[in-house]
Amino acid sequence: MSPSIRRLGAARKGSCLSTLRVLHITNAFPYAEVPEYGVFVKEQIDSLDRAGVETKVLFMNGRRDGKSAYTKGVSDIRKAAANYDILHCHHLYSGFATALAFTGKPVVLSFLNDWLHEMDGVRSELARKLGCGFGVRWADKVIFKSPVPSVLGSSDRFVNLPNGVNADQFHIVPREEARARLGLDPAAFYVLFVSSKDKNRAQKRYDRFAATMDIVRQANPGRKVEELVLVNQPRERVLDFFNSADLHLMSSDFEGSPNSVKEALCCGVPVVTTEVGNVVEMLQDVPNAHVSPSFEPKALAELVQKVIMADIDRQAIRDGFLAKGLSQEAIAQKLISLYQETILRKRKNGK
Repeated sequence: MSPSIRRLGAARKGSCLSTLRVLHITNAFPYAEVPEYGVFVKEQIDSLDRAGVETKVLFMNGRRDGKSAYTKGVSDIRKAAANYDILHCHHLYSGFATALAFTGKPVVLSFLNDWLHEMDGVRSELARKLGCGFGVRWADKVIFKSPVPSVLGSSDRFVNLPNGVNADQFHIVPREEARARLGLDPAAFYVLFVSSKDKNRAQKRYDRFAATMDIVRQANPGRKVEELVLVNQPRERVLDFFNSADLHLMSSDFEGSPNSVKEALCCGVPVVTTEVGNVVEMLQDVPNAHVSPSFEPKALAELVQKVIMADIDRQAIRDGFLAKGLSQEAIAQKLISLYQETILRKRKNGK
């Protein structure tokens, strides 16, 4: 099946951005069977559309169609690129297909995972280093959701730019109302586990989450402590999952800039997480938000216990996070500036 191309919106009349046209090439995008898949990519593109950028998405569904999605995508990229000023590749694999298209257009490449973890499923460390190394050398600008890897040096081609969060969509809802809609126990203490693909996705470490929960339950014999698993839910139900939770526990081995943490904090939900991606920066100075010094369940459980014993002010959590300037609107404006700078540099260099 050929990659699907979706027009998201034309630039607004009279906008100073009326000539900025961006082709987004991605292997992560929602589709009927998996509505949560790559939703953060879609929402970032939607925010650019609202800002007046002309955008189109070319989705290569490697999850469903395998490697053939990329090989079939090369000619589609080549044909579509002619009508756009710049190409934005979301994920390294999308970059590989774009490189083979030889479009001559300026390219922005976003790594969606932490450095060297982008090539999911590739066991060889050498192969991962070669693949990621190619991506950072080939693209005109490279975006990392987590801090720029120190091994790459301080080149201005490399940018740390996390995804933004829709603070209007993710807001505080009374917990009892959210739980009633989901049919949950109003008296239990719910700990939220989030995975965009499936509960047992390797990097998310549900096993570590479950082990942590066992320790917490043992420490609270008179309290009903329950897990709440958010996997592959329609977007309209996600808000109730976050607002039903007393705590979001992220137990991952690695992340880029975890969207579930941002969404939880926007809903005024405390967070306990392993030290992955950019969570240290995101959680700094946010009340009842903790980064574990260890990946061990015992250390995570101790932080969960701190939240259980704390007096939680949900509005203070939300306000503390929003002060970070990670709204979708703010990130969209930074992306627009990045696109314009990349286009001008490419023209100046005559490449």
